[in-house]
Parts: sequence; structure tokens; C-alpha cells
Amino acid sequence: MDARLVWDTWRRLLTDDRLAKWVMYPDSRAADPYGCTADEVAILADYADTPAPTESNIGMYRRGLTRNALGALDLVPLTRRLLHASRLDIEEVATEFVQSAGYADNGPCFWRTAAGFVAYLAGRPEFFSGAQQDVLAIDAAAIALARRLGESAPVVWPDSAVAAFSAGASPRADLESARFFAHPAATVVSSSCDLTSWIESPFDFDVGQELEASTRHWLIYVPSAEAAHEYAELSERAARVFALLRVPKSVAEVSLALDNLHGADVVSVIDSLAGFGVVVCGSDLLNLTVQEQQLHAEKGGHSAGDLHLPSHLTSGAATHETT
Repeated sequence: MDARLVWDTWRRLLTDDRLAKWVMYPDSRAADPYGCTADEVAILADYADTPAPTESNIGMYRRGLTRNALGALDLVPLTRRLLHASRLDIEEVATEFVQSAGYADNGPCFWRTAAGFVAYLAGRPEFFSGAQQDVLAIDAAAIALARRLGESAPVVWPDSAVAAFSAGASPRADLESARFFAHPAATVVSSSCDLTSWIESPFDFDVGQELEASTRHWLIYVPSAEAAHEYAELSERAARVFALLRVPKSVAEVSLALDNLHGADVVSVIDSLAGFGVVVCGSDLLNLTVQEQQLHAEKGGHSAGDLHLPSHLTSGAATHETT
């Protein structure tokens, strides 16, 4: 038999419940299995001749995917807490997710697995409450951010931008000509409930706690390539400014977009966001980029494309509130 065809047929068998049933149960072999060629049927018949090891290997593969799915939730402890505090059998839930995803094997791409698992939980009726949906939406946004940064790491991370800001590179300089933009290592998502206590204790918050129904805005950002993502609560105004700065703008342009908000107020909000390193002035970024490149060259460091994101537990940092 062709080795490649055997491999491809085996991989198909691992991920197709109908083929697995055809191989494991003689009564299901009334017809050729689901469009397989004669050569593929012959390969499946060989596996059927050794049902015990075949079943064992299929089981080990699928149980491994279940373990990986549960492990991927370590990246998003808020969602992990929701699942573990539910009355559901977590192994069964993870198994059902793996099955619903077609037994896809994402290998070490745990953020991809986490994205699928969070989306799956968001569609289950056991997690339909407002607070639960808020948590799942926040974690989905955090996962999307991490995956985006994994594909394209910034040359300058927020921590470096904060250091420059603290050293005096204030956005107040050259206000009329300066253009500011939101750092790509950050995103903002809103919730319908006040999740402060949950975000501050992501591993052991009380899922039965009654939360205040109140629209809140959460900044999610990754301070550095080695850091886990963190949170800060934003005012509605700060959230709007951050959203506007997805496209670089001057203070005057932000002011106009916010119904002629006074320029000093705009600067105050930009200052508060710059304090997290999530809003950067274009000229400051240029200087920081040159400094970072020189530092990496001196230390024999890696280029931005080589930077990686952590695959350990995501921190539930205490929230901060900006203007």
C-alpha cells in the first residue's frame, strides 16, 4: 500500500466518527464508507482487523485533544474559572468541544485552541447570563490580541513606551503637529456588568456573586513580549479616544470627533493612556524604534519577527482607572 495514502486515511479515521464506527462495528459495514476509494476501504479494513489497538489509538488521540483543550484555557483564567465553577463535567464539555471542532489538532498553537473553546462555550446555554457572556467576550478579545501579536510583533512594546513617557517624552510636546495612535498591543472591549472583582481575582472569583449591571470599558494590553496580558478599566471618554486613535490623529482631530471637546481634556485623556504605553506619539515612536534597534544590535538580540508571546497563565492584574 502507498504509505502516504495509509497516513492520510488514518488521519481521516481519527477525525471522522462515521469512519471510526465503520471500522469498529461490523454491523455498520453494509455499504462502502462515505465516498472512500477502493484502496482507502482496503486500508480501513486492515484497521478493522485489529479492533483493539485501533480503538485504543483513536481514543488516545482524542483524549489528548481533550487535555489540550482544557490546558489551553489556562491562557484565559476568567473563562477557565467559569467552566470549573459550573456544575458541568469539564472533561465531557471539553470532549464535546473537540468533537464539534472536527477533532482538529492545533499542536502547540494553544491560543488557536483557546479561541475555539471560548467561542464554543459562548454558544452553550449554561453560559448565557450577561456576566458570563461578558467574560467570554473579554477573553475572546484577549485571545485575538495575542494571536495578532504572535503574527506581527511590534518593534516597541508598551513597557518601553511607558518608560519613555515617564522620562519626559510627554505627548504635550508639539501638540499642534503631533499625531497620536493606539498601540497595536492593546485593545478595548466593553461589558454590560461591573466585572472588577472577577478580573482582580481571575482564579477564584465567586461565580454566584451578583454583579452590578453597568456598562464598563476594559483596556486589554500586553506590556512586553515576555508578559501576559493585563487589564485596566477606562472611562467612556478614554475608550472613545482609544478607538479614534486606531487611525493616527492630532489633538484637534480627536477634539472635533468628540463634539469639540476642549483640547486640554483631550490631552489629559491621551496622557492617561500614554501612561500605560497604549497611546504613542508618532515622533516618540520613531525615536523609540531607533533606540530599541540599537539596543538589540548591541546585545545581539532578536529582531521583532523573532519575538514570542508567553504560553503560560495570563495574569489577572488589578484594574486601574483612567480619566
